[in-house]
Amino acid sequence: MNLRLEKKKNNKNERKNMNNQFDELTKGLAQSVTRRAALKKFGVGLAGMALACFGLVNAVEAQTSVVCDPAGDATYGNGKGGPQVPDWLDLVQATITDAGDSILFTLTVNAPIPLTPSWRNVDDGGQLWWSWRLVADAADIAFVSNGCLQAKGQTVPACYCLDLIWNVQAASFRARLLDDTSCTETAVAMGFSSDRRAVSMLVPKGLLTNRTLIPDPNSFQYLTETIVWKANSNGNTSLTILDNAPTQTGGGFILGTWSSSSNTTYGCP
Repeated sequence: MNLRLEKKKNNKNERKNMNNQFDELTKGLAQSVTRRAALKKFGVGLAGMALACFGLVNAVEAQTSVVCDPAGDATYGNGKGGPQVPDWLDLVQATITDAGDSILFTLTVNAPIPLTPSWRNVDDGGQLWWSWRLVADAADIAFVSNGCLQAKGQTVPACYCLDLIWNVQAASFRARLLDDTSCTETAVAMGFSSDRRAVSMLVPKGLLTNRTLIPDPNSFQYLTETIVWKANSNGNTSLTILDNAPTQTGGGFILGTWSSSSNTTYGCP
């Protein structure tokens, strides 16, 4: 009898914790809408959303891909000198979770992301990015000349770019999904964890419409990066990649793999 009561009490506490977590996510991803409106907007039930967003679902309910990255490996200029990179630009984990009609992307860094990020490398104007690069398969990467992010004359991999961007001059965050072959950009929902060590972006699968880049939004490969732009405009060569996960060691792209039908990990203990 006591065991039964204890189990009911634990289940009640778990449901309460789940509801508290969902409330926190709702505030971050949709501050201007009510709890009910947020549920309707993201198209999933309370329990499913709470579990999917906090990595607590089992393999039947949602599939997760996790890439781990060593703490303290973010460097400026490939370690050849330059300012020390703040820990909140140092990637430690990237997680993709299936959320029904949407996909939840979460980056975790080595320190809380400040409310107003400040780093002397962009104090005169610029941007800081926490980014994902999405492609179908590393073996079949296409390339685009004069893409949306680099200068004219440069050739870069064609991909979807999912970015949280801090604009120094505007003093604001924004999150967007960019097709680097057409420069089509769409705003997406984003939110920080309570300790601001993780930032999540929610992408409806219906936005991944370029079948040349990703034939099936339920299966693709990815790379994550933190980036500094020393100029406020993207149409130049002033970007510097500070960290990436999986870590790139040369000799081809090393990418994580996500599928809505299986769980995967890379580089995790």
